Amino acid sequence: MKIYCLIASVILSFSTFSQKSYYFSDPLPSATSKISSVEKKFYGTYKSKTGTISYQFDAAGVSIISTSISSISRKSIRESSVYDVRGGYIHGVLKNDSVPCILEDEYYYFGIRNVDVFIGGQSQNVLAESGVSSIYFLNIFENGNYTPMQLEFKGGKLTMRYFEYDLESTKFDFIEEQKVIDTQYQKLVVLSPTVEEFKTMRTAGVFDLPKIFKK
Repeated sequence: MKIYCLIASVILSFSTFSQKSYYFSDPLPSATSKISSVEKKFYGTYKSKTGTISYQFDAAGVSIISTSISSISRKSIRESSVYDVRGGYIHGVLKNDSVPCILEDEYYYFGIRNVDVFIGGQSQNVLAESGVSSIYFLNIFENGNYTPMQLEFKGGKLTMRYFEYDLESTKFDFIEEQKVIDTQYQKLVVLSPTVEEFKTMRTAGVFDLPKIFKK
């Protein structure tokens, strides 16, 4: 059984203390590798296959663009002085703007575009260089620690590789500095690898869960 550490991760509960969840005390690969944005040649918006989520890279950092689906009944539209539907667009759900909508079973459905700053602004997430111009590490801040993911830009595509490991993994035993925190259901292991230890860890295959986004 494996655990996959995604952008919207939560701490999973397990039935035995022998199972572990791993985090990192500092952004990887090192404090000196922190940057505010990727190289300009990689700027752009990269979309998932479904098109429901995109990552935008620019001089300001990294943003996640997602679409949430909402609906308003046809009756509510008729009785409201705020909402109006004209030419396949609904007015009133966004200030000074309209969004496409479709009518189905007496409800108008529409998508609302959400933009969340992932790197930059007040975000505590950290972007870091890897030493290879096309590869970066995005460190997600969570409860004082970090979970990394690898980003690789190639041929107009972004490949995100999530941090993953077996629950009973011994891949991290060689890392000298570790802090173990016992919780009710599992052990949280906070790793503090050196730069060389991080290089060794990468070769152990802990970034093997890829997801591809196209520019």
